[in-house]
Amino acid sequence: MREIKPKKRINPAMIIAGVIVVALLAMTPFIVEQIEPGQVGVVYKPSSGVQDETLSQGWHVVSPITRVTEYPIRTQTKSLDNMTLATKDGKNIVVDFTYSFAVSPDQVTKVFNKFGPIDIDEIADGYLKQRLYDASREQISKVTVLELFGEESGNVSTSIQTQFAEDVKKIGFIIEDVALGAPKPDEKTQEAIDSRVKASQELDKKKTDLAIAKAEAERLRVEAQGEADARLIEAQGLAKAQKELQKTLTAEMIQYEAVKKWDGKSPLVSGSGSMVQLPLPDQETEKE
Repeated sequence: MREIKPKKRINPAMIIAGVIVVALLAMTPFIVEQIEPGQVGVVYKPSSGVQDETLSQGWHVVSPITRVTEYPIRTQTKSLDNMTLATKDGKNIVVDFTYSFAVSPDQVTKVFNKFGPIDIDEIADGYLKQRLYDASREQISKVTVLELFGEESGNVSTSIQTQFAEDVKKIGFIIEDVALGAPKPDEKTQEAIDSRVKASQELDKKKTDLAIAKAEAERLRVEAQGEADARLIEAQGLAKAQKELQKTLTAEMIQYEAVKKWDGKSPLVSGSGSMVQLPLPDQETEKE
């Protein structure tokens, strides 16, 4: 006869452990959360609401009933095209904007409490867009269209960024940069701008021509003054020479000059002194 072996009894503890393992494996997708780099996780619990502490990047084990919403804290750039705004003088212009922003890591819960578990792009396309529009409208309305195209362009861009950043800072957004594109005016406004630019160029040309004329006049004046100064110096030198010459015209010098001109005829002696008087040509002619 074949021997019948008794059946092995299954250990109840092993069954229970297996059930627990299967249950844990089945629940794993619901209790492990992965936070991607550049983001933080906002934790919401039905029993206590939004938690102050957020989840950093990496893997986190959470309760199956806990809801985690990821918010990016890295810098993002958004563009807003064809925003129509009015200037101080009532001209409508179309402007493009580009701005960079991020969610402040220590204020992420403020963003969640205000907007709820919605995507950050929805916030940018709604709330942030409106705040930028309000700041732009207020600042551009303070300048004329010509000022906006001219020297005030940089100041307006800075003012928009300052107001925009202060407005959204209190709820947790950081505005890092705002770039104002070249304003696009309507046809009439463009004609006015072109006329202003042309007039400015003509004025600059006249100023340049005037500066050249003044420089030429100054050159001629300096040359004339130089010539006059030279003549004056020459005259002063001649006068000084004559004055010095007069000082040297003694009686001996005069007599010497007369001797050089003597024609060889006997001199006339005048007086008892040694003075020799040479005959003058006119006197000799009369005696003859």
